Amino acid sequence: MANLLDLDPRWRALTDPEGAFGGVIDIGFDHPSEWLHEPRGDQPFVKAGEDQLASELCRLGNKRYLRATLALPIRGSDEALMVALWAEVPHEVFYAYLELLDGGPVPAETTAHLANDLSPLLALDSAVTLTFGDGSARPQVEQLEIKEISLDQLLDLYEATGTLDRSALKPT
Repeated sequence: MANLLDLDPRWRALTDPEGAFGGVIDIGFDHPSEWLHEPRGDQPFVKAGEDQLASELCRLGNKRYLRATLALPIRGSDEALMVALWAEVPHEVFYAYLELLDGGPVPAETTAHLANDLSPLLALDSAVTLTFGDGSARPQVEQLEIKEISLDQLLDLYEATGTLDRSALKPT
């Protein structure tokens, strides 16, 4: 099946294997938006008082966060944008996930709240569902209201997150 976006020069510029980008650029957040301490960078974790940030877990005051993955299929394409983000979860889910990492049972599906702003698609603190599959991979964000995104929504999200300025895709 031909990609319906192949005629759009912006899509061609983004997905040209020989081009500057080589394909859809996934988005990743190093920490929840509320994290005001130093970034983790290459360190395994950062601790500031009682607050702690690791690659998959964060404790900030009385809040608990897990890193999760959101897949957003791109309309007219076989591609999907993958977003690694943070979600605030209830304490019992956070500690159940810690037990999973030590060989415990897989936590049950739970309601969580986005801890990173994905405007214009999903606002900070939007309610989402986290699923844990068989426990072998990062939790998944299920967002039933958004079935797929358009190229323009993808570019809007890139600009809002500082990933890519849409002017970089304009023909010269």
